[in-house]
Amino acid sequence: MRRLWFVPLLLWCSGCALFQADHFGAYPVSYSDLSGWTADDHAQALTTFTATCPFLTVKAREKSSGSGLRVSRDVWRSLCNDALAIPVGNSEQARLFFETRFIPFRVTNNGKDRGLFTGYYEPVLFGSRQKKGKFIYPLYMAPADLAHRTPYYTHAEIDHGVLRHRGLELVWVDDAVMLFFLQIQGSGRVRLVEGGEMPVGYAGQNGRPYVSLGKYMGDAGLLPKDDINFFTIRQYLYDHPGQAFDIMEHNPSYVFFKRLDQAGAIGAAGAVLTPQRSLAVDNKYIPYGLPLFMETDLPALPGGSPTWFHRTLIAQDTGGAIRGPVRADVFFGNGNEAEYLAGYMKGHGVYSLLVPKEIAGQLQ
Repeated sequence: MRRLWFVPLLLWCSGCALFQADHFGAYPVSYSDLSGWTADDHAQALTTFTATCPFLTVKAREKSSGSGLRVSRDVWRSLCNDALAIPVGNSEQARLFFETRFIPFRVTNNGKDRGLFTGYYEPVLFGSRQKKGKFIYPLYMAPADLAHRTPYYTHAEIDHGVLRHRGLELVWVDDAVMLFFLQIQGSGRVRLVEGGEMPVGYAGQNGRPYVSLGKYMGDAGLLPKDDINFFTIRQYLYDHPGQAFDIMEHNPSYVFFKRLDQAGAIGAAGAVLTPQRSLAVDNKYIPYGLPLFMETDLPALPGGSPTWFHRTLIAQDTGGAIRGPVRADVFFGNGNEAEYLAGYMKGHGVYSLLVPKEIAGQLQ
């Protein structure tokens, strides 16, 4: 897909095993092993699951190369038919559906079941349909020759005007830093001075690798390595406007946008994402549409303490930072709280993949 490029890429991780190849593993567990399973809102999880059904039963990629898991369209049709027959809001029947149709497998990477779970959200920018006043930074639509040039122009080349005068400007915004973060998130909303909002989403990428701003800024001594997150990076860029473009252009990746017909971030699986129920995964290992039961914590809100986060989420998205079997990004929606949680989310924990019984033998 290749729609979202996430906040986690901004983070510097001192404990990452950068040179060890990922290796998917999974072992069966019981539902009683899933801490908090019975307390979850299974009806909400089921609603998110069924949102992906129209896409899975028609155009699902059947096999994930890194895990070897293959979910056929016939299996998806059977699962979706059963799920859609459950009355909306009936948590008990939803729980029985998951327990009857799926077997939980604890996912591991090189034999270790703990991984990093981060977050992303849908930002709001301020813009104009015309270049005027402070609205001078364009969101570009995907160029017609994007598919024929690999890789395409770098972030710096595009910032310096290589795409000017081609009629590719979708909208103009007033904040280059938030435009950079919009590219990382992959979708958002532009609040227009002419009135209304324009939902925008991923339309393509220039084929260049993402370079982590957080790692670069930590290595360069611009920020303390133990205090790097979305907010500290953004504030540094605001406080140092003379350096901001040079820093951002250390990341050669560039994302193009399109206007969406409806509000709401759309994931790689095709469905509109559900806050705190949709998950971005490495689709090399985890097939889109499958549920995962996550056991981790959310960041503490101001004046509070970390929140226990044990619940079923649905694999509906992916991103450039999401690499490895036990690595995921929680979608938090939009608004100030969503931004806060996404910006600070850096939880470690475990998750268990709910595998359809028809294909569980592929992991045994």
